[in-house]
Amino acid sequence: MKNNTMNIWYLALGYFAFYVPYSGMTKLLSKGMFSETGASISGAEMLPTVLMGTVLGFVLILLATRWWKYAGKVKVFGLKIPFATHRFTFFSGVATAVIIATTTLAYSFTGISIVFAALLMRGGVLLMAPFIDKVYRRKIQWYSWLAFGLTLFSLLIVFSEKAAYNLSIAAGINILAYLSGYFFRLQFMTYSAKTEDSNSNYKFFVEEMLSAMLVILVVPALLAFVGTEGFLLSIRNGYTLFFTTGLLPVTIGIGLLYAGLYIFGSRIYLDQRENTFCIPINRAMSLQAGVVAALILTLVFETPFYSPMQITGAIFLMLAIFALSAPKIIEYIRGSGYARQRTYMFVCPGNTGRSPMAQAICIDRMVSFLQSDSKRNKSSQITVLSAGINTDGGTPIHEDAQQALQHLGIRVMPHHSRKISNEDIKKVDRVWCMTQEHKDLILQKFPGSESKIHYLDLDGSLPVPHGKGIRAYIECAEKLEQIIDNLIYRREIQFT
Repeated sequence: MKNNTMNIWYLALGYFAFYVPYSGMTKLLSKGMFSETGASISGAEMLPTVLMGTVLGFVLILLATRWWKYAGKVKVFGLKIPFATHRFTFFSGVATAVIIATTTLAYSFTGISIVFAALLMRGGVLLMAPFIDKVYRRKIQWYSWLAFGLTLFSLLIVFSEKAAYNLSIAAGINILAYLSGYFFRLQFMTYSAKTEDSNSNYKFFVEEMLSAMLVILVVPALLAFVGTEGFLLSIRNGYTLFFTTGLLPVTIGIGLLYAGLYIFGSRIYLDQRENTFCIPINRAMSLQAGVVAALILTLVFETPFYSPMQITGAIFLMLAIFALSAPKIIEYIRGSGYARQRTYMFVCPGNTGRSPMAQAICIDRMVSFLQSDSKRNKSSQITVLSAGINTDGGTPIHEDAQQALQHLGIRVMPHHSRKISNEDIKKVDRVWCMTQEHKDLILQKFPGSESKIHYLDLDGSLPVPHGKGIRAYIECAEKLEQIIDNLIYRREIQFT
């Protein structure tokens, strides 16, 4: 995924554009305004075909973009098919399926406006953020507490109305299920993705989508099969009687719109920047979309789809969202005109071969970049380090590694191995180890550092040169050169 500052705002605009018609059409369908008889339609009845439309949208998007190629392969009856290859990605897909279903249901409950439903869902996600940080012992900034207070106040405003007490037990359970889906999804996503490695992000994105598709196709069908009364019977009717109502094109259309907003919204979350930056942008766009949809429906049908107190609550929630995102926005605005301090580190087990070669190659590229005519006046505060996972420290770079660097025309700097420390993890922006196994070892030693740790050997093509002679070291150095050049090209390593 592209890592320029403006990209996330284009995603936000696309998310908003799909969310307005999605929320508006869902509310109109539930109120019976697409029905010839004018009878209201329950969320459970519309849910099966809406989910089918969402799956159809996902399939069309995957085929049109060819993103399905990023997914791993699993064997099913001897055939290799694209699907999730990591349990966290699959679990994130399950959580996503819960979010997809409960979002549509939230906008369909009688007596609950689009704005009120949006406030509960968006406000709930913002409220639980500091509690997640507390669980993981992360420092909570002052602006996060300010946003927490404003969010709580906005919800108190809307619950001060008598209309708020129309919230049924079913609607309350649905909101809790929605928030639970986000509680788990955001953690799985932060742990497994949200990096500057575009291939890794796309892999997670596609595998999560495929997992969600499986869940939303299979689980509702099973519920309909066993359902004989209440909510489950309504889902069964959605697979049987609903097809005779003439509303199929509308529900499929709603599902297609959700597929579109999911693509934009998920890519906002997967941006490598902090959750305290990405989540508010996503929540702001969906809340604004809900308000705009309610205003449009009020103008068109000349009947209120919101209350003044709900709009007031939405204003305070927007202030909370701004409080969360403003510090990061200011930082990026300032960063556009000044060089930012960055520290990169390369890590291998012993810090005598691969990691010091990678460090030397990266420094060579940095020097060339800053000495070029076009960049001569740019200031730089870049530090490139290397370290080992298991080393005792003090060992010089391997002689074959020195000769490999000299073969590439890269200066060999004085080097003695050192062990990666907790202080290193705190001060570096990015750590690149050699393999997934190395990444797992570092995460075992330093839990909570998932967002900083990446690995270079994505396809298993990086040679392990130790004990194999000078030719193996040269091949390894050449491969490291290709990988690092690619990181620079994709701006995952930046020198300005």
